[in-house]
Amino acid sequence: MTEPRPSSTVIVLREAAGGFEVLLGRRPRGQAFGGAWVFPGGVVDPEDHEHDLTGIDGPDAPWRAAALREVAEEVGIFLTDPALTSENVLEGRAVHEHVRTSGATWRYDRLSYLSNWITPEGLPKRFDTRFFLAVVEAEMLGPISDELEVVEWMSPEVALRRYEDDEIELIMPTIAHLRLLLPFASAEDADRFARTQDRVDPVQPRIVRRDGKIDIEIP
Repeated sequence: MTEPRPSSTVIVLREAAGGFEVLLGRRPRGQAFGGAWVFPGGVVDPEDHEHDLTGIDGPDAPWRAAALREVAEEVGIFLTDPALTSENVLEGRAVHEHVRTSGATWRYDRLSYLSNWITPEGLPKRFDTRFFLAVVEAEMLGPISDELEVVEWMSPEVALRRYEDDEIELIMPTIAHLRLLLPFASAEDADRFARTQDRVDPVQPRIVRRDGKIDIEIP
């Protein structure tokens, strides 16, 4: 059985007129989830485990380090103190090095732990993904990596409507989290919910067969 790889995903939110918006980017065809609109994220890399490099403490430090690095890599948002930018797209270890050599520190407290999804057993690629929320200012968006063809801010309602109208592709975890965000009036409300959860239980969908067809069921 394939063991799931530790991964992090960040649902980046900003306040907007009449509510809030979430940042989504479209993956290029030929890459994982090609053509789908996704939240920034990726696997936990070896450098994310290096405390001397990241300066991040706590039992979930590698997941938070990966989350912060991926947001900086893919959409140029550095959640640091003091605020940082980069004119160029940075990748991997270079992201953490940029923060450290600039004399800044990661604001890992700006990530609120929302959920934990584990890819169903039986698939060739599996991920143990922690989803974090991060509320940012509208102007923080930086250079976009080639892991995304285009990025857009959308309200959860608009993203789901565009999906239902076949305008955009979404994968199941993205749909589930957009639906989870629907009841909240603001980004701060969503962030408050994540921070005040008593616990986060893993969600592990199952592959099931119904009437001769393969389906995925969420417990």
